[in-house]
Amino acid sequence: MPTTPTSRRQPKQARAEFALDSILEAAARTLESHGKAGLTTQRVADTAGFSIGAIYQYFPNKEGLIEALARRELERLTTMMQEALVHPAPFGTGLNARRMIRTTAAFIGDRPRLYGILRTEWSDAPPDTPIGQGMRHYFDMISAAMSRENPVLGGRIAADEARFVLFRAISGVLLATAQERPHYFGTQAFEDEMVRLILGFLGYDLAPDIPRLD
Repeated sequence: MPTTPTSRRQPKQARAEFALDSILEAAARTLESHGKAGLTTQRVADTAGFSIGAIYQYFPNKEGLIEALARRELERLTTMMQEALVHPAPFGTGLNARRMIRTTAAFIGDRPRLYGILRTEWSDAPPDTPIGQGMRHYFDMISAAMSRENPVLGGRIAADEARFVLFRAISGVLLATAQERPHYFGTQAFEDEMVRLILGFLGYDLAPDIPRLD
């Protein structure tokens, strides 16, 4: 039976996807070993076992590599968080906060040095870029989950400033934990303190007439 055009394309497409995944994984390992300043397309090519020309078939420069990796990892974290928050949480239990903590801790703990670099890429991305839009989707998903558990708390992270502060607070503490106190992960005492951090931030509000510095 003659081979159809679609089936002829499949091996080529599979090879391209494998090459792309291999290059991005090589970029991740290079970032972990040498940092952002030490990442070069030649180092990525050497790590991936490809020619430098093969790298340029997919990415114009190292900035394109980092952006693609940041997008891939943000999509992976988003998928993990979607799965963690899919089940409803009883009102006022803080259960979704615990789910968020465990998911983010699992993600960061896997590759803390890489995450420390990529979270800056996520936070610095302009809102109209794919990464910026991905971050908006990520925060909207969390806001919706928190609102279903407690509408008041969910509304507290509607503002971009509140989202930025909460994101940095959670990720900063978990990143420091992965680097300095990894044995805290998985303990009830640490998780309780993280829940207090999140719910305390969401539950406390400032009076409109509170004194402020000039």
